[in-house]
Amino acid sequence: MPRRRSPLRCPICDAELNYVQIISLGAVTADLPWELHAGRCEQHGWFQAEVISKPPREIFPVTQPGGTARRFLIDGKPAYAFPTVWNSSDSFQTVDPYDARFWAVDWSRLPHETLSI
Repeated sequence: MPRRRSPLRCPICDAELNYVQIISLGAVTADLPWELHAGRCEQHGWFQAEVISKPPREIFPVTQPGGTARRFLIDGKPAYAFPTVWNSSDSFQTVDPYDARFWAVDWSRLPHETLSI
């Protein structure tokens, strides 16, 4: 599953991320390879997602790659993760784990698109 480019983009503004890192975490569960994808949006900070042989279910705003989650306010409510399209898809289908369509934020699962940081 190793990959040089990550489909991870800023979940807020959809910008391409800088300082992108793809870190292999090894076979953590059931011999499935895990990867940590992280990158920094100049406007919105660091984000990361875990890939476990399928696209990520959530993208997390973090303090740094592998760091702690940081809070975003969405309509005054704290959000610590952004659910992806894959999170609401049929997870039993076979897909390319790097298909960018599945990495997009599923805004229907969040309070509202308007964010205040």
